[in-house]
Amino acid sequence: TYDSLEFSPGPNLNVIIGPNGTGKSTIVCAICLGMTGKPSVLGRATNIADFIKYGKNKAMIEIELNNQNGTNFTIRRFIYKDNKSEWFLNDKSIKIKEVEDLVNDLNIQVANLCQFLPQEKVSEFARMNPQELLENTEKAVGGLELYESHMELKDRSKLSKDLEKEVAIVGEQLKKEEAINSRLENQVKNFLEKRKNEENIIWVKKDQEKIVRQLNALVEENEPLQEKKNEIDKKLQKQKNVVSTKRAKDVCAAVEWLEKNRPNFKGMVFEPMFLYMNMKHQQAARYAEHLISFRDLVQMFLFENSDDMYYFLSEVRDKLNLVVNAGLIPRKALSKLKKKLKSIMSFFIILFQNLRQFGFRSYMREMIDAPEQILVYLCMYYNIHQVPLGTEQTQKNISQILPQIQDLGRIYTHSHQYTFSRSRYTNKISSSSAEVSDSFWLTSSIDQSRLTHYEQRDSEIKQKMKELDANLRQVMDEKQKIEKMMESYRSELSKLREKKYHIENLKKKLDQKQSVYKSLASQNINLTTEAKNILQKIAEFSKKKSKIFSDYSQIAKNLVILNKDKVTAVYQDAIYQTEKLKIENDWRNYITQKQEIESTLDRLKQAVQQAKEDAKSTLETASKMNDINLEQGLPENYKQCFAKLPETIEKLDSEIHQCEAIAQCAYDVDEKVIEDFENEKLIAQLQKDLEKKSKKLHDHQSNYENLKNSWLQKVEEMINGINVKFSALFMQLKCAGEIGLSRPDNSEEFSKYGICIKVSFRTGEKLQELTAWQQSGGEKSVSTMLYMIALQEMTKCPFRVVDEINQGMDPVNERKVFDIIVQNSCSKVQAQYFLLTPKLLPDLAFDDKTNVICVFNGPQNLPHSKYDLKKFLKIRKALNEKNV
Repeated sequence: TYDSLEFSPGPNLNVIIGPNGTGKSTIVCAICLGMTGKPSVLGRATNIADFIKYGKNKAMIEIELNNQNGTNFTIRRFIYKDNKSEWFLNDKSIKIKEVEDLVNDLNIQVANLCQFLPQEKVSEFARMNPQELLENTEKAVGGLELYESHMELKDRSKLSKDLEKEVAIVGEQLKKEEAINSRLENQVKNFLEKRKNEENIIWVKKDQEKIVRQLNALVEENEPLQEKKNEIDKKLQKQKNVVSTKRAKDVCAAVEWLEKNRPNFKGMVFEPMFLYMNMKHQQAARYAEHLISFRDLVQMFLFENSDDMYYFLSEVRDKLNLVVNAGLIPRKALSKLKKKLKSIMSFFIILFQNLRQFGFRSYMREMIDAPEQILVYLCMYYNIHQVPLGTEQTQKNISQILPQIQDLGRIYTHSHQYTFSRSRYTNKISSSSAEVSDSFWLTSSIDQSRLTHYEQRDSEIKQKMKELDANLRQVMDEKQKIEKMMESYRSELSKLREKKYHIENLKKKLDQKQSVYKSLASQNINLTTEAKNILQKIAEFSKKKSKIFSDYSQIAKNLVILNKDKVTAVYQDAIYQTEKLKIENDWRNYITQKQEIESTLDRLKQAVQQAKEDAKSTLETASKMNDINLEQGLPENYKQCFAKLPETIEKLDSEIHQCEAIAQCAYDVDEKVIEDFENEKLIAQLQKDLEKKSKKLHDHQSNYENLKNSWLQKVEEMINGINVKFSALFMQLKCAGEIGLSRPDNSEEFSKYGICIKVSFRTGEKLQELTAWQQSGGEKSVSTMLYMIALQEMTKCPFRVVDEINQGMDPVNERKVFDIIVQNSCSKVQAQYFLLTPKLLPDLAFDDKTNVICVFNGPQNLPHSKYDLKKFLKIRKALNEKNV
């Protein structure tokens, strides 16, 4: 309806009047939807997007609520075409749940017809049955506590019936079983003892076989599970490298900051070492990335000066909140470390001669090219000068090699890392191994040919761009020179034209002088010679003019050539831009692949976790059932049991079925005794159940009665208060009306309690229940309006909305109802009131506190933002003076 509307209501009665279709109900819709109301409350549309003005993409509602204890609450809702909404409270983005909580705290109930009665819902009020009217009145007057107590009583009533049925069923079953058991108790007493011992033997054997089967299955299943786990671990490790690029974002930001602020540092600063490390072999890159921590490889910045390091950390980590690390390599310490490393290198060179026989090819230090400071740092903290790198030969013979190389802290084979540690207490050496995954951070540093290609390509493009820029500048300079020359030529040409004009004038004058030639000849003046001289000058000027035109033509040709060069330069620039777009497209493809890999990683993690949990659960179940500590290994007696068992699951199942058949046939003769024994246990269980359920029923009924009495008392007080006010209001209309609590025949059926409204609009007529069919439309409107006014003094709701309630009222009742509304909403501090109507009777009594809003909307009307009330009054005054 509106492109823009600002509506400022008064604190008491707000009468909103305007012709149909001008947008009165739009204000009601905005109040409802802005208070988290659903479209169904309004009865106009099913989708929230239907409330957006035609031709617009979104709508905005802003409502300011008074807060007596502080800053007012400003709720803003944006509605979009896709039926989605955004919510803001005091300019802060929030979720709809927070707005709902605020609305509930303020006791605003836009879904309650007793508080909020839209135009399309007026008829529904009279159609509410007594039960619905009671529940809505509870919400409006008694608050959520009274309504929730009612709902709890309904649930408790049903639960009480269910508990009584359960107690009766258990009691009957208990009596029946006790009667049977009392007749057979003496017959089974002796047999039970014997049966118990034999049965225990059978079940113990059966449990043992079952556990053995489970353990055997676990052993068989563990091998493919372990293979699957290893495969998933490989993929996980590979994807972890990709995921770690996210963590490198802070490093990139820190590097950019360092480049901008490098002049502020006193000594050398090294960016993360992976940027400097060049691996001589791809396999060595895997080892180095496995050995060096992510913290040192990707996140560590190295400094020669401690002040530089503290300054860097203060700016980057403290102020910019970037996750990076810093390390110190003082020059003095560097020289000492170099001497120390030099002294021990000879020992490891000799040691390596013995390692060659095992397939070792070099130390890790020999595979890394990097600045001296970084190499010393890696030697100091990772001992890369002491880590030998092996081959597939080393891996194949690892079991023979390990005892001979235990003094080395760490070695690498073709695909694994082996580490050795010595116990402080036993002095024994233990070893562990881990698979080495593919490298990520150091891969790019190895491919020098590709890097060189891209660097050369980038350099060529930049050089070509420089040449094109230089050529373009040269062309522009040449063009400017030519333009200057052309300007001078034009100036010269202009002068020549003036001279030509002057010569033509001279010719005319010459012709004039011919007539006096004869007279001048007598004076011995050689006019012929003078004429020749003048003609000669004219010829010279003509030659100069021709030369100027020739030069001008040459300059034009040069300009054409320069324009061709310019076009070539623009074409080269287009090629460069195409290359740039291709590189950007490759980058976007990389990002897409990265996201797909991350998604795959998440799925693999979930699969691994589920597999681990299943295996762990099964293993724990088996170990607990047989009291086995798997960390200490399988006991010898179970190993012997495993050896005696069949090797296949099918044979095990067959043996189990055979044992079960034997067990089932063993006591056919005493089947009656077994049943009686089970009955005895059932009796004990039934006795416990009966006692438990009886206690639960007693506790429930005790709480239930207290809640019931409390609720009935509050409801009766509420209805009596409403009835007093409702009856008084009807008496003002010289009619009759009353409200009462409708009670069911069974006082425990709380879903049938309701409110009964009875009215009479004619003298001598009996009170009749208000229904959707009994009364006329006007009578229903009067009853609805007076009921809502009767609620007003008993509720604490902030405002009420009634839309077109006076439709169908006769003029007498409409005037009386309006007077009642004014009295009740303006006489003292009451809830804010919104009364919407397309028409009003003349000469109604308005209170000073009544705020009248006239809605006169239309495409040709003056926008409210351009209203000038002073100007309107001035025009009206002038018209009054003219008696217009």
